[in-house]
Amino acid sequence: MYRLPASLVLFTGVILFLVATFSIAQGQPQNLIQDGGFEQGAINWAGCGNVGLVDAQVSGSEFVYAGRYAAALGINADGSDCPQLPNLTTPKQILQQQLSIPANAPAVTVSFWYRAAAGTAVDMFLARGLYQFDPNLGGVKLGSFVTDLPPGWQLYRTVLIGENLDRVRGQTLFFSIVIQSDAPTEETAYLLVDDVRVVVADQRTRASPLPPALRGDGSRPLAVIRREGDSRFLYRMDTDGGNRTLLYRGLLNNVRNPVWSPDGQRIAVVDYNTWPWPVPDPDPQNNLPASAITVLNANGGGGQQVFQTQSRKGSRCPFVGVPGQSEVPSQILRVNHLAWLSADQLVFDIVGFNQFCNGQVTGGAANIHVASARSTTTFPPTLAAAAVRPTANRNGRVLFEHFGERTSGIWEVVATSSSPTPELLLPGGRETQPVWSPDGRRFAVVRDTVSPSADASERVTAIMVYDRDNLALPRQVLFADHGRSVRSISWSPNGAYLAYTLEQANDQSDIWWLEIASGATGPITTDGVSFAASWRSVSVLSVYLPMVIR
Repeated sequence: MYRLPASLVLFTGVILFLVATFSIAQGQPQNLIQDGGFEQGAINWAGCGNVGLVDAQVSGSEFVYAGRYAAALGINADGSDCPQLPNLTTPKQILQQQLSIPANAPAVTVSFWYRAAAGTAVDMFLARGLYQFDPNLGGVKLGSFVTDLPPGWQLYRTVLIGENLDRVRGQTLFFSIVIQSDAPTEETAYLLVDDVRVVVADQRTRASPLPPALRGDGSRPLAVIRREGDSRFLYRMDTDGGNRTLLYRGLLNNVRNPVWSPDGQRIAVVDYNTWPWPVPDPDPQNNLPASAITVLNANGGGGQQVFQTQSRKGSRCPFVGVPGQSEVPSQILRVNHLAWLSADQLVFDIVGFNQFCNGQVTGGAANIHVASARSTTTFPPTLAAAAVRPTANRNGRVLFEHFGERTSGIWEVVATSSSPTPELLLPGGRETQPVWSPDGRRFAVVRDTVSPSADASERVTAIMVYDRDNLALPRQVLFADHGRSVRSISWSPNGAYLAYTLEQANDQSDIWWLEIASGATGPITTDGVSFAASWRSVSVLSVYLPMVIR
């Protein structure tokens, strides 16, 4: 066996990140890994290739997830002391521990917390072979990922069931993290690992009871869009799902993405309709998909259309071409997402694409615009190009997702500036859907993790919370392995809770609540037809009013 070096691995020139916190349920099953937090000096672990420990008392507490020590890989990974494998290669680095899985295990959950940066590739196994996975010897490959990842500590977790569980039951195996010989390793690459757990249980995120602060009593309704067949109607209901009341049917029974005004007295929605509007073309095929922005009173009345997209008709369908003539596609323009920039202004994206007679869609562009929350007949000015999903704080700062020529990621622009210039905050494109908190300083994003979901073609999503004043210190507040994916985050007025949409593999979705401080979460709706949420931006009788699209 190869033991970890006694010397500590010290980091220089590494960005310091906050240690994330995450609630740990009481009464967890026994951990089959010994010294999973490396607090005993890793005496139960084996390693080679300059695997080491990092000491929080020397390098800072941000370099461990919990306690004093964490394992450090990727740094100076050179294969020293690593054995030659049967294929005559020598891994660059290995960290492993032997364990035994009970023959009657109903499920096995493997998890650890990690932080990573720069470039190398990592493989993880529960394998019979000493140093690498061989399907003929039993065990499973847990996953692979590259270490070019966003900042902060995050959870890796996978649950073995079905065939994968059958391959590990009753087996003595090695939990192994391996950097293979052919994995390129940049000089500044690193992977920190802490709190390793292998338990005989299914430990996916579970629902908690609705907290008293969110129980419905008629004073804190949700605004909900309920999907009924092909229609989407806006309703009001309490946070416990009761007292459902119809608010708005929409221009054509298809309402999307509502947001409350800063004073909580109005609701802006994306209203799917057609162009030309309101008088349709006598020829039905000339009526193209489009959308409007409608502003309603909080009770659903007083609706006012404040902006309308104008799609453009292409060649007549069915298109019968003649030599030298090509079909001209229709240009479809729609608003997808919007936010209040102030009490009198909205910021929103306009997404466009080309559509041919056979239904083929090509191209695609999107820009973010600013317009009055009152009726306007002029095309709104552009705030950011090649940009979607704007969210604004009370200081006029707009976060958005950017794609195209500039670096993909989360960008910011100050809309109130005389010369707004976008600034890249979080590169990489692994984090999306930014949403400002009511304090105007924090914001939440959805992160694609490296953990596999129940669908092997996908990854588990998580919710991370950033402080705008220190982007190197994000905190993971939700690991969403209780569904297919997460979207449509909304903050409570006091910033203590989030509402989010949890999508399932069967195309159903519901609204869940999330308590920021504890990580506790649970469903608000349970009928599978809710798909977005927006929390009222002010409180009534000291109770918080979310608004949900369903």
